[in-house]
Amino acid sequence: MGNKPETNISGGHYWDFIDKRSNVEQSEDFWRAHLREVYQVLKARWGEESRCGLTLKTDLYDEAISSYNLISLFGSDCEQIIGTDLSFVTALAAKKRITAEWRGKHKIVVSDARKHAFRSNIFDRVISNSTLDHFSDKEDLFQSLRELQRIMKPGGTLMITLDNPWNPVVFLRNRLPYRWLRSLGLIPFYMGVTLSRPELIQALEANGFKVCDSTAIVHSPRILAIRIGNILDRV
Repeated sequence: MGNKPETNISGGHYWDFIDKRSNVEQSEDFWRAHLREVYQVLKARWGEESRCGLTLKTDLYDEAISSYNLISLFGSDCEQIIGTDLSFVTALAAKKRITAEWRGKHKIVVSDARKHAFRSNIFDRVISNSTLDHFSDKEDLFQSLRELQRIMKPGGTLMITLDNPWNPVVFLRNRLPYRWLRSLGLIPFYMGVTLSRPELIQALEANGFKVCDSTAIVHSPRILAIRIGNILDRV
């Protein structure tokens, strides 16, 4: 497998480059606006039965680089939403971008997905959008799932998405050298191990989750979508 990173992504410093990307106006706005619409549909489909006292979002990449964030989407129907990220720099960039109207309703916390800085059984809902597919080792992914089970209340709702290894673009990307893909500007950061839909369902059930529904949600390759979106933004 030629897709191992040349740097250690386990530390928050790896993601500190987000500070420079967050200052690039509209760098991914077209793509992020599309993703927000996708998650709005998922929220309507999966979020009706969830108790929304306290919600967790497991990374802050969206919030750091674009105004089309998911904090405001999922924070609109809960008492409070907490956004976490491994990188202090990313968390700070997200805090600066999130509009003032949400500053009394959300909190930003620096926390490792494999060992969250929260006590057990406190979250009514967890939003994990393509957070756990950036590790180089599947054990880190599995440990993160165990942590989500620990911090969620019994009967809470987990909405989780991962890259689909059966998607032809993802399949090819994961088998090409990471350094080569990065040097060509095809990917902005390390894309890690992931699970197929059956593997994810099995892993969730093995950790005590009850899987109520699953689907495929994004059908356009990210690489092409962002580039085309930037062109359309300029036009």
